[in-house]
Amino acid sequence: MPSQRRSRTGRNDETEDPRRRRQSRRNESDDPDASEEDQDGDGDVDMERAGDSTDDQLVKKLVRYALACEYARIPIKRDGIRDKVLGNNPRSFKRVFEGAQAQLQRVFGMEMLELPVKEKRTLKEKQKANARKASSHTASSRQYILVSTLPREYKSQSIIAPSRIPSTSEEAAFVGFYTMVISLIILNGGELSDTKLRRHLARLNASQNLPMDKTDNVLQKIMRQGYVDKVVEKNDGDDAVTWCVGPRGRVEVPSESIAAVVTEVWGELPDDFHQKLQRSLGIQELRQPQIEDSIAEE
Repeated sequence: MPSQRRSRTGRNDETEDPRRRRQSRRNESDDPDASEEDQDGDGDVDMERAGDSTDDQLVKKLVRYALACEYARIPIKRDGIRDKVLGNNPRSFKRVFEGAQAQLQRVFGMEMLELPVKEKRTLKEKQKANARKASSHTASSRQYILVSTLPREYKSQSIIAPSRIPSTSEEAAFVGFYTMVISLIILNGGELSDTKLRRHLARLNASQNLPMDKTDNVLQKIMRQGYVDKVVEKNDGDDAVTWCVGPRGRVEVPSESIAAVVTEVWGELPDDFHQKLQRSLGIQELRQPQIEDSIAEE
């Protein structure tokens, strides 16, 4: 008898197992909230990971875009960032821009700095600017360039040397040329006629000393890159050509750098040299250590 009972209970267990399985399945189907919560939780984690990875890729893409623009000396335009970097993620601009800034500062010792608004020189440009000011209160160039964030003690020629592309000598000559042109314009009151500029360049033998190209071609190049602006106004059928400092030139060649160049070129300085230089550059105080540091940077 005991053996028969055991066999019966064994059969009952076998028949009850499928029933228990079916019951558990029913319970799971009867409680959909739990399964949906689990799925929602997993979905949130996946979405967060996907969002983070997308932002990381966009940050890297913006860093590469900024470096490429700076290599070609063209401004980093906000519209270009939206079209070539963000694509279908235009609302991520602020988050991606801040991430790229942090990476540029940490890895490359640089940051994106917004260029000043291009000044309106001609009468038509000034009229258009006044009309825009009436409709909008804030003016933004929506363009950036890369500037160094390294401490002053590291901004020396031994650490930051001229680029080797196309060559170190050509790059140094190019930097020296646009720095000299900007210095002449600033010291002339912010504007310099084409006739006077040609006269100064002739005295410097620019046509013989420039190793990369003809003087006119180099002037066109620094104008395209935003170091200088060429203003042409028609007066009784004649074109009056004036050269001014461009947005990139105002950022990359500040008054301190101009003072350093003038001090280095002048040689033996008269007693009232610094006072006259301050008035010409429109700066309040020019200290000697500041000049020496700027000369070291050049």
